[in-house]
Amino acid sequence: MRSTAVVLIAFVLAFVAGCRQGHRPDTAAVPTGPSSGAVGVSHTFSSSAEDHDGDDVAIRFDWGDGDTSDWSAWVHPGDTVTVNHSWSVSGIFTVKAQAKARNFTISGWSDGCVVAIVGKWLMTFGGADDDEGRSVQQTWDGGYIVTGYTLSGGTEGYRGWLVKTDAGGIMSWSRTLGWTNVADSRSVRQTLDGGYIVTGYIWPHGAGSADVWLVKTDANGDTSWTRTFGGEGDDAGNSVQQTQDGGYVIAGTTYSYGAGQGDVWFIKVDADGSLAWCKTFGGVSYDEGESVQQTQDGGYIIAGTTWSYGAGWHDVWLIRTDAAGDTVWTRTFGGAQEDWGGSVQQTRDGGYVIVGGTMSHGAGSADVWLVKTDANGDTSWTRTFGGEGDDAGNSVQQTQDGGYIVTGYTRSYGAGGYDVWLIKTDANGDTAWTRTFGGSSDDEGYSVQPTSDGGYIIAGCTGSFGAGGYDVWLIKTDAEGRVDEGGGK
Repeated sequence: MRSTAVVLIAFVLAFVAGCRQGHRPDTAAVPTGPSSGAVGVSHTFSSSAEDHDGDDVAIRFDWGDGDTSDWSAWVHPGDTVTVNHSWSVSGIFTVKAQAKARNFTISGWSDGCVVAIVGKWLMTFGGADDDEGRSVQQTWDGGYIVTGYTLSGGTEGYRGWLVKTDAGGIMSWSRTLGWTNVADSRSVRQTLDGGYIVTGYIWPHGAGSADVWLVKTDANGDTSWTRTFGGEGDDAGNSVQQTQDGGYVIAGTTYSYGAGQGDVWFIKVDADGSLAWCKTFGGVSYDEGESVQQTQDGGYIIAGTTWSYGAGWHDVWLIRTDAAGDTVWTRTFGGAQEDWGGSVQQTRDGGYVIVGGTMSHGAGSADVWLVKTDANGDTSWTRTFGGEGDDAGNSVQQTQDGGYIVTGYTRSYGAGGYDVWLIKTDANGDTAWTRTFGGSSDDEGYSVQPTSDGGYIIAGCTGSFGAGGYDVWLIKTDAEGRVDEGGGK
């Protein structure tokens, strides 16, 4: 009888142990930690888990970058486990947690918390002579494509320069573009096939002194084809974009065609670079096209500067066209003195934002001028930014929060000479913050874009840092416009 009881007790204990062995701990709590951070910086995340049987638990974390932490030491159910992690690249990552009980059963993964890791750095590219970066775009792989010119490329005269970097700003490759004494690249965009389209000017080539220059490359930066457009005068392309039909549009300036001494030149080409049509806009004096974007309805918006129309010596000029490049309306903005437009973007409300410079408004000799219009080009508001020295804006983009990011130059603030100026505004154009980057010499920002990690990328030139003369300057900031060192004041 006793032996039967012992066997029964042993069976019950084994049964209970077996039940406990098969029971998983509760799913770990969603990790808590920062919602944003910087590359290479240690960030702290915490989680906890309960267990139905009261067993001790261990917790590990999946960092969303292919790395998973080791299991923590055993802790009592509900106790918090805290672990540090740093990311080596920028991006948006989802952090999850998982629990393990003493009986080695494992829960599923928790829901995730999202963290934006931002790379912050400054990079220069160039040699002993002058080199400049005019345009930048983040590429699909998280890196960056930059174009400008180089005088340090080992050949006589200026050459267009195309530089590809990884997400950390390290050069992946570079290509010099052009085959004559002077070639300058002013705008670049990644194309639907993964390659790049570049515009600028080349001289001497073709019919005139300088011609609009269009270069299509593959994903490695190797030239697929080039096209030139021009007449007997000087002509240049300042802005390029791929269009919805797979072709390209260029905005620039022509001294070969049009009504006056210089006109805005608007060129549409097919996917292979063949000319589809071209338009000129202008009056009896000088007019220049600086920036173009295709609009939501398939038409186009162009910004530049006009000496032929407006209130003063020269004014900001905004031109709205239909899909065929024919004028829908034009608007001028300015006062009695000098005002100019550098960049335009259609905003999410269907209106437009323009940045440039003004001597008719503001506090100093020249100030950054930000103009917001409605869909008809009528002024919604304007804002000026500047001090006692010369300041101007070269590039503007709308940000995810509905505000705007502007880059250009300032002589009113910073470390000395001209400095790169980065201005963040809210949706009404009021200042959220500003940053300067530079040294004792002259530095300027030409192009800015928000990046996928919530920060910003700026391309420009620096005379304060680098190898010699002016160098291409690539500045990657966090969401507050700061970098790790050397700038972001």
